[in-house]
Amino acid sequence: MKNSQKEKMNTQSFLEKRERERVLDLKAFVINFTDTTVLPLYIVFWLCDLVYVPHLKWEFLALRLLTIPLGLTARYLIKKKKSIRALQGIVISFVFGLAIIINAMIYISGDPLSLYYGGLNLLAIGSIILIPWSYKYMIATLTCIYLPYFAVNPFIYSGELYYKTLFFNSFFIVGTVVISVFIRNFSNNLRLTELLSRMSLKEELVNREIIIESKTQEALDYSLMSQQFSPQVVKAILDKKVSIDSNVHREEICSIFIDIVNSTERVTRLDSSQVDKVISMFLEDTNKVLLKYDITIDKFLGDGILAFSNAPINQSDYVKRVVDAAIEIRQKIKDRGFIYENYWLKELEITVGIAKGYANVGFYGNQKYYHSYTAIGPVVNLASRLCSLANPSEILLPYSVIEELGIEDYEFSYLGKKSLKGFESDSIKVYSLVKALKKNTHGADSYDCPSCQTIMHIDQNSEGVYVFKCRSCDHILSEEDISQSYKRKAS
Repeated sequence: MKNSQKEKMNTQSFLEKRERERVLDLKAFVINFTDTTVLPLYIVFWLCDLVYVPHLKWEFLALRLLTIPLGLTARYLIKKKKSIRALQGIVISFVFGLAIIINAMIYISGDPLSLYYGGLNLLAIGSIILIPWSYKYMIATLTCIYLPYFAVNPFIYSGELYYKTLFFNSFFIVGTVVISVFIRNFSNNLRLTELLSRMSLKEELVNREIIIESKTQEALDYSLMSQQFSPQVVKAILDKKVSIDSNVHREEICSIFIDIVNSTERVTRLDSSQVDKVISMFLEDTNKVLLKYDITIDKFLGDGILAFSNAPINQSDYVKRVVDAAIEIRQKIKDRGFIYENYWLKELEITVGIAKGYANVGFYGNQKYYHSYTAIGPVVNLASRLCSLANPSEILLPYSVIEELGIEDYEFSYLGKKSLKGFESDSIKVYSLVKALKKNTHGADSYDCPSCQTIMHIDQNSEGVYVFKCRSCDHILSEEDISQSYKRKAS
């Protein structure tokens, strides 16, 4: 349906373009034909009058000079008209006037068998070949040129020689018309081909400009999105799974809030370079794990990180991913404790809060100034409150998360019912996540894609086995890739 509509529009555009060119051609014909062709030819052929009809030279000169007011009138009228029909009517009248002048000279000369009829042929040739007629107007023009010649002469002259010569003249007239029509069609086809080529070239140039502009804008958008949004969001946008202009929607998510313990006190006591180093290391360790588990990074709040799973990409194990990520982040920071302590001058400890529930997810803000993909709702606030309640290195979560996970895979410690700020009307059963009871393939180290160097995320293959997969190029990490990664880290 769309292709048919597009073809119809292209045909309409071609017809309109062709119509405009015919208008311009007709106007150019009258202006140029009167100045550079008709008047000079009619005056030059007066020299022939001096040879063939010297006794009528002044009468014929007067007739030939009538082309001047005839041409000026045609030029004046044609500038006033814009429609192709009106222009063709003016040109027919102009050509008919020229033909009357020639027929008058034939009649006055008293010799219809003279070569003056050749002037009619020249006029017919010029008219048919040079003017972009419709066939109806072309036939009308030929009638205006030759009808007076054939209509008047038989009533004035007679005789066998006359009819014989008239027959041969008619034969050449027909030949002239046929050849002129053939050349006219050939020329018209060339014009159409040339017009189509120009339109195709113009369309191709326009399409190229659109593609270049689109790709340039896409690159700029990608650059901006890469700085503002998490890789999951950027990938979802590029894959058309999420639109920046789409409406905010309600989604069940698992929110996680991670914060550094007593960071304000350390910032006031330490050198800024030491703080910067610790924060950079913390963000690198945390973000790598979050991205590996395909968790969307919402925002950085000072030295805290807010993230959530199950949007924009839905996952059946979105709660488990967040819990496993929290355990791995806590362990990674503990494993690098010595390095952190060199700059932090004490053990770096974090608190983590996790909550599950519904939130409004989507792009908030004005795209011109600030447009952020974020989640808003009680579940986000609950994760923040649990993070504030937690003791150092503790991961707190409500019972709704326990229900989703199952108690056979993890060890929890029940802390009792808590009244949290913003949730005073609810008594929330709070648990501390101690550890994972089963060895989880999620717990493997983070890897960079060997093809495009982006962080690989956890995914399930067709057999339900967890594998590392690149979000950008879909490369799946093999055992050989993992082995080479360990060798590089060891070296």
